[in-house]
Amino acid sequence: MTYPTYISLRLVTIIVGLLIFLGHLPPALAPERTGAFMKTLPRNYPLGIVLMLAATLWFTALTGLMDLGELSGMRTSLMTVWAVSGVLVVIFVPGFLAARGLGCLLLLAASVVLDAAFLVQTPARFVMTILAYLWVVWGMVLVYSPHLWRDAILHVTQTPQRFRLFSWPGVVYGLVLIVLGIFVYP
Repeated sequence: MTYPTYISLRLVTIIVGLLIFLGHLPPALAPERTGAFMKTLPRNYPLGIVLMLAATLWFTALTGLMDLGELSGMRTSLMTVWAVSGVLVVIFVPGFLAARGLGCLLLLAASVVLDAAFLVQTPARFVMTILAYLWVVWGMVLVYSPHLWRDAILHVTQTPQRFRLFSWPGVVYGLVLIVLGIFVYP
């Protein structure tokens, strides 16, 4: 387990479900207004700074909390390297910084979901486990090929009807996760 304390799968699923639901609801209801924002999202430098520094802070704190085994003696040095690296990425890699920051956050969030689902004894846990592995793959794609996200956004937002069509499954999936978190997971 990555985190030193137990994280409830119920709580994680409800939070993830709410985030997915709230993230997909505005484009499902008003695709014209949200489409313009979505097209600027991958190259949004101020948002990229926030996302990348949040990921840097999370990873640095995680390094300070988790058991590093034989590397425990290097904990302070590693935390310094991660913090400096995150700041240097913000300064020297401005292109698609928001996409890369989101990719890093997806990779970190996947570990939270996998830790929460680790010892749960219900087959329904695979809903969250599969989502976490999809986040891992998508997070790696965002970090290494962020232009693919830009291209996907341009495809999805080509017409308001298409954007609405792609948004409603996310709204439904968010509601399904909320229901699973409330009624199924321990």
